[in-house]
Amino acid sequence: MKKINLYTITFFAVSIVILLISFFSFRYLYSSSKNDIFNNKIEAGKRESREIGKLLELQLKQGLSKDIVIQNLQSSIVNTDTQSGFICMYNKNGIELCHPNPALIGHKIDKSNSQFTSDTKNQSDFSTILNSGQINAGVRSFPKNSNRSSEIVSVYPVAGSDWMVASHANINSIEQQVTDLYQKFLLVFIITSLVILITCFTLIRWIYKKYETQKNQEINTLNIEVNNLTILNKQLTTLQEKFHETTNFRSNEDTFENSRKRLITYHKDELISLETSEIAYFFLENNIVYLHTFMGSQYSINSSLDDLIKAVDNKMFYRANRQFIVNIKAIDSILVYGKNQLKLVMKPETNDTILISKNKVAEFKKWIEQ
Repeated sequence: MKKINLYTITFFAVSIVILLISFFSFRYLYSSSKNDIFNNKIEAGKRESREIGKLLELQLKQGLSKDIVIQNLQSSIVNTDTQSGFICMYNKNGIELCHPNPALIGHKIDKSNSQFTSDTKNQSDFSTILNSGQINAGVRSFPKNSNRSSEIVSVYPVAGSDWMVASHANINSIEQQVTDLYQKFLLVFIITSLVILITCFTLIRWIYKKYETQKNQEINTLNIEVNNLTILNKQLTTLQEKFHETTNFRSNEDTFENSRKRLITYHKDELISLETSEIAYFFLENNIVYLHTFMGSQYSINSSLDDLIKAVDNKMFYRANRQFIVNIKAIDSILVYGKNQLKLVMKPETNDTILISKNKVAEFKKWIEQ
């Protein structure tokens, strides 16, 4: 996969998750806020109608005439219907006694005027609510041919009179407030989402760039190791072919005058003489030195690895580590192992892993290149 595609897919995946979470969080916040506004308006209306009703009751108890009380209330609410909420007062017969619009005073509320849905979901006409003389709250809706919009209404009976104080809240005005709130939420949502997406994109770029730099370094190092290993294996193959093709390679006195051509070992009561060229490797196990032939036979030998490496041809045999002396013809391949180590794959196979430590890698390469 191309890098740009990886960046794009990762970024879009993160973006989709963020947008989905943000969208549903936004919708929940908006819906919750809308419900809170309506509930607050209903509670505020109940409280306001009750407080006004209590104030009117107090004035009546103090001996003020009903006309003066009505006049005082009317003067205090004139022209307040331009606001989202206002107060008016009816009597139980549905006649408007006080209204922000003085032209509506004396207007009678009949059954066709409006419908009222209480907060308990019961429906009736508004005149019935007034006639009941009971505390109530709900939504007052008007006929379609009326110019008035639905209202949240809370009514409260004034003790000592047939008055019903009503608190009105214009639903259109409330919905406009909700719309304004929605637009603010939407603006904040868009800005926040853009900031988060830009931040995510920057972080993704930074993380991948750091990751790519590290991986590129590892790839370059690995390529160098692979190239070196390829050269080493080629040199190994060339040297092995040289040993196989040269039938009289032991005739070189300078090379072999000090090396043993045969080794003596025992198998039970039998004395066995082996040419060193038949031996694939020597190894130490449980303080006993064994030799393993190309034919798969294995014998113990009464010599240490230190003595053996001095006795055999050092161009054919190499002391790989404390446990193994290997014949170059038995090395099947050379692999990179861990950091700066080499692993020898033998044929025939060994039970233990043969490793060339990083301290001996240079010496081993020099032996291969001879």
